[in-house]
Amino acid sequence: MSIEHSIATEQQSRRRQIMADVALLLVTLIWGSTFVMVKDVVAGFPVYRFLTIRFALATLALILLAARRLVSATKKQIRAGVLIGLFLFAGYAFQTTGLKYTTASKAGFITGLSVVLVPLLSTLLLRGKPTWQATLGVILSTAGLAVLSLNADLSVGNGDLLVLGCAISFALHIVAVSAFAPRMDPLILSTVQVATVAVISGIASVLQGEWVGTIPMPVWGAAAFTGVLATAVAFGVQNAAQRFTSPTHTAIIFTAEPVFAALFGYLLAGEQLTPRIMSGGALIVAGMIAGEMRWTQSLARWVSRIFNPLVLCIPILATAAFRHANDLVAGATWFALTTTFSVLIPILVILWELRGGGISDWDISDRRQRLRPSVIGVALAGALVPLGAVIAFSGPVELLAIYTTGLVLVVLSLAITSVWKISQHTLSIGAATTTLCAFLGALAAPVLLLIPLTAWARVQLGAHSPRQVFAGIGIGVCTTLVCFRVFGLI
Repeated sequence: MSIEHSIATEQQSRRRQIMADVALLLVTLIWGSTFVMVKDVVAGFPVYRFLTIRFALATLALILLAARRLVSATKKQIRAGVLIGLFLFAGYAFQTTGLKYTTASKAGFITGLSVVLVPLLSTLLLRGKPTWQATLGVILSTAGLAVLSLNADLSVGNGDLLVLGCAISFALHIVAVSAFAPRMDPLILSTVQVATVAVISGIASVLQGEWVGTIPMPVWGAAAFTGVLATAVAFGVQNAAQRFTSPTHTAIIFTAEPVFAALFGYLLAGEQLTPRIMSGGALIVAGMIAGEMRWTQSLARWVSRIFNPLVLCIPILATAAFRHANDLVAGATWFALTTTFSVLIPILVILWELRGGGISDWDISDRRQRLRPSVIGVALAGALVPLGAVIAFSGPVELLAIYTTGLVLVVLSLAITSVWKISQHTLSIGAATTTLCAFLGALAAPVLLLIPLTAWARVQLGAHSPRQVFAGIGIGVCTTLVCFRVFGLI
């Protein structure tokens, strides 16, 4: 009975975590939607006047939630709330003003840098040493910021600089909250800091002479949405949900905010998601995830499974088959033919060998097992048969280049394997990412991050040495570049 009770409790805990994660994702979606709304409002309405209305409404909503607790608020809690509120005001002032001069999608991605900056600022302010995960996150996100914001003359737009100030301010806000919140009532702290933003915004608005004229209904609507739903309600949901999920889950879910901001910018504001914006944004999101991810053996196993050489063939073959096909039927025919010989049949042979004991694991980690006749035969057939079909029926030049490259890589890999073990995973990921970049250009540049990720996973699992991993990457990338150059694809 106790075992059944334990299982039921675990299932209930799991359901609560899933519900909490979904709730946090909805909160993130609401936050992402506010970028377009605020950009539209401040295009014709004073920034500080809008912030005053927004945070005054948020304060009223929080007072209704925390009325009884506010009566017992101490001077220490109020001082802490005001200090945190200063950082919050700076963040929203920078962000709202910056939205007048940059796009909602770019603002969303740059604001997301705050997630990466938090561990860095925490260690600097507390005189600690940053973890390698935090350092990696900062490097990736900084590269993404450069791709996103640098102009041809290496200058940065005023709007992007203002939003970068917002990211730094939000990071300082999070650090300040983490310093005070564990010892104080979070609802009191939140109410005071939101009220602080409303008061300072009101003072700034009066000093700039912004309180002139009536307030249009669209401004009231945006202020109510961002103040009540995106601030007060979202805060309540966040605090309730975070009791049932981990900080890592929360941080990773919040990385979706800039993605939602870009999506709403594209759908509602007609913003162009150029390859540069998408590449820079992808690097920033990758940095956010890298900084929060738990880099464990379990993660390494998942990475190895997902980026298995056979799995990698599928998106590559789909891209090549449909890229310049005359019609969908022709593209589907080429895709079906190539995946049958390059993916499905090899999977069946590997499963047959696993059951018969010919190979010990799915990845064929033993070098000698890779030289079994069945393994060699299916590897060569997986390249030769589709290559022959492409030549015979004048198939897409992309498939011709892929299978020529594949045949060269199979021969090189078998020759090297006869005397030394090489990483098939990193050889394949090197070839696959290079192929995608050749086909899609700058839009696919972020997929190059999969190369070091896969290399880390194989070394972490003890499947290969660093030399074997780097050899695989070098051969995969260089062979693909040479073959694609021959076919005029790069």
